[in-house]
Amino acid sequence: MDEPFSDSFDNFSEVMTINSTVTFPTTLRSATRLTVPKELVATLGLIICGTAICANSMVLAVLVRARKQFGSSVHTLIVNQSVMDLFTSGFGIPHYIMMLAHGFKYNGNKILDDAICVIVEGGTLSALGLIADNFGLVVITLERYFKIVHAIAHRKYYRDWMTKVGVALPWIGGSCLILFPAMGTTRVVNGRCLRLRVWPNQAMSLVRLHIFPNTELCSDLI
Repeated sequence: MDEPFSDSFDNFSEVMTINSTVTFPTTLRSATRLTVPKELVATLGLIICGTAICANSMVLAVLVRARKQFGSSVHTLIVNQSVMDLFTSGFGIPHYIMMLAHGFKYNGNKILDDAICVIVEGGTLSALGLIADNFGLVVITLERYFKIVHAIAHRKYYRDWMTKVGVALPWIGGSCLILFPAMGTTRVVNGRCLRLRVWPNQAMSLVRLHIFPNTELCSDLI
């Protein structure tokens, strides 16, 4: 009873060391997990992203034209939300196109290869937009809550600079949680793009298990 569990735990704990870095094994997958064809995922992704670009472009155009009439703080936050949706969809299309093309043939140029791996194949900017989108919804919810529930305090203390902070916070949060970690831990190894899998040492690699537990799944779908 103990030996199979011990063996499986040891296999999970093993990592590959490349140039004094720690990378998680890319072949560790459950034998019973159902896999979806990448062509299907890419096709659906392109349809969804294309539809989202058209819809958010129309919404953004209407919001910008109505800015003079409804130029309030929440209007600015909603415009920012629409921009984040458009950003996410726009950068999702190159990722799905590359997925249809079965990846990129890296030519050995470390800077160019890593940039393509992080930005395009890794879908980092699209993931950044998704996280920023969630932060944006929180900001809008809080702004509406204080304006409605604490109307007097909101009217007395609310300043224009707070709206600017509310616009910037989602982008900063997405960059800190997605972009910066991806820039430091996404590398091309043996011609493969490893997203958030290359860490300076084994102790730091444990961060992936707690903060990015579904990295492997997300890298296949985002």
